[in-house]
Amino acid sequence: MKRSLRVLAPFVFIGGLAALGMLVGMLAVLLVRAQMVSVTVVVAGDARQTLTRAPTVGDLLDELEMVIGPYDQVIPGPDTPVTSDLVVRVEKARPVTLTVDGETSVFWTPLTNPAEILQNAGVDVTNNDRILVDGTRTEADELVVWPVPASHITVRRAVELHVIDGDQRQTVITTGETVGDALFDAGVTLYLADTVTPDLTTPLEDGMEVTVHRSRPVTIIADGETIETRTQGSLVGDALADAGVALVGLDYAIPSEDAELRPGMHIRVIRVQEETVTEETPLPFETVYQADPERELDQRAVIQEGREGRQETIVRVRYENGIEVERSSEETVVIEPPVNRVIAYGTKVVLRTIDTPEGPREYWRVLRLYATSYHPAALGGDDVTATGRRLEKGIVAVDRRIIPLGTQVFVPGYGIGLAADTAPPRNRGLWIDLGYSDHDYRHWARWVDVYVLTPVPPNIEYLLPQAPR
Repeated sequence: MKRSLRVLAPFVFIGGLAALGMLVGMLAVLLVRAQMVSVTVVVAGDARQTLTRAPTVGDLLDELEMVIGPYDQVIPGPDTPVTSDLVVRVEKARPVTLTVDGETSVFWTPLTNPAEILQNAGVDVTNNDRILVDGTRTEADELVVWPVPASHITVRRAVELHVIDGDQRQTVITTGETVGDALFDAGVTLYLADTVTPDLTTPLEDGMEVTVHRSRPVTIIADGETIETRTQGSLVGDALADAGVALVGLDYAIPSEDAELRPGMHIRVIRVQEETVTEETPLPFETVYQADPERELDQRAVIQEGREGRQETIVRVRYENGIEVERSSEETVVIEPPVNRVIAYGTKVVLRTIDTPEGPREYWRVLRLYATSYHPAALGGDDVTATGRRLEKGIVAVDRRIIPLGTQVFVPGYGIGLAADTAPPRNRGLWIDLGYSDHDYRHWARWVDVYVLTPVPPNIEYLLPQAPR
């Protein structure tokens, strides 16, 4: 154990020296920091803290490598001693445009409030002046509380003007640039024939006297507008000329131009225009049916498609105040005649045979008819047909214009029937009503093929309404 203690002792001694050195270093750092102070630097609203040994604010800004422009503002000033927890603010200058009574200048300033900017520029304003901050109209009292930095300030100083209008005299405070602007601001209505001295375009001067020479009132209604004007003329034409309203071509006035003018008269100007227009209208074609003896009965085919024609009409149109009042046709020319639609229909009767429950029967036509059925009970017990026959199975009612009475037909599912009855008109173009007695009645309501049996009648209706297939 004693040997071990002798071996460890040197190492303990060396470790103590190292610790002592570290302690001395820390004390040195603390001593250096004890000589530094903490300050806050705010640049354009951006704040940061730093430790510094700089003796003044100017030295601090140099230490931070901040470039201060000639118009920038440092608060507190550069010569201010640096103390612990000092807050240094740097307001960067920016360009501001100032227009006063039409003269514009640009200068650099760290100020943002328009009231402070104007004060700094030596410009005094009142609420009578016309003030715009970045294009927004405002009053002098509102400049102090302006919420955003101002970049362009326009000031037009008010002047005093004396206006003589007949027996009336008024003093006008205005920020207008010309006599016309001042009268407008004062609410003075001028008519076309009135005269003003000095002229409306004369630049304003403080204390200027303006005289309005009135003329007689006249109302002119022209071109969709009502002009309340005045004139010193004696005729309607004079009033129109003074108002700059010209009658051109076919135009006319009510009352006429040579009518005597009366105060308060209403004059209506009628603008007249005439033009010729070409109107193209279609010429409808017709559908023509053409018999074809080589085509089988009830067969149709379009052998020529129809096409509309065209005609042109030259029309003279008269407008008064933009409203059409007259239209007259001067010439009509057919530039393309219509072409009729031609449908060929067959007239050739072909005899064929069909098997029926009663054996093969010869037929000459097949009609697509809507089949319904009836029986005596449905007729209130009436069982006598239009031909005097008893209503029973085998008796059918037909449209005699299509199937003559006395004709035999074959209806698949019904059998052979004799056309011996008629019925009131139907909504459907082609129909047949299949007869039954009360004990063997069956309901029918569908489209069927009806075979018209021979003999062929002397008179045939070749063109029948088209039925669905």
